[in-house]
Amino acid sequence: SLHNYFKCGGYKSVHWRCGERYCSECIREAVQAGLPPFSKCNITDIDSYAQIDRGPENLVQVNYLNEIVGGVPNATFILTFRNMTNWYMSMNNWQSIHSSEINMRQRFERANITGLPRGVGRNVSEFSSFYCDYVKRVREEVAKYPGRHELIEIDIEDPTVGWQMEEAFGTSHTCWGKKNTAKHNDTVISVEELQRRD
Repeated sequence: SLHNYFKCGGYKSVHWRCGERYCSECIREAVQAGLPPFSKCNITDIDSYAQIDRGPENLVQVNYLNEIVGGVPNATFILTFRNMTNWYMSMNNWQSIHSSEINMRQRFERANITGLPRGVGRNVSEFSSFYCDYVKRVREEVAKYPGRHELIEIDIEDPTVGWQMEEAFGTSHTCWGKKNTAKHNDTVISVEELQRRD
């Protein structure tokens, strides 16, 4: 949704891929080499990096949060929120078109993410705790650079989110919408069923 919103508003936006490479790969490579985080991505004049990870296995925005925030000259960071139970259920319903074996929630559980070690994330409470800690980290890190960075927090389930984005970025609220949904995610699984499966 963020990527499509910014594209609709005329911003140059990337989603997942930075040119010929995955954004997460070039960012990780740069950070590990001690360079500015986007220096190995070989793209310029980007207004919006709407998604820089390559799934839970490579969440550079979590694992390299300090390096990214400290390594860019100025930026507006956007933290998205939604009802945690809804988000958790969505991850359980999200199956990759390339693999029917595991869902997104299981991928988070199997990955080793800063704040979410392997094996953690099997229920809404564990995942909520991880995300709340991440939110605190983002707020603290961005606050270290007053006047250089801005943090905007939005609830993507709020019916006024389009208007909030318009106020923040000047792009029409009509550009906001749900774009990252897939037909294979239509099956709804109740929280009770998720708990039985865990």
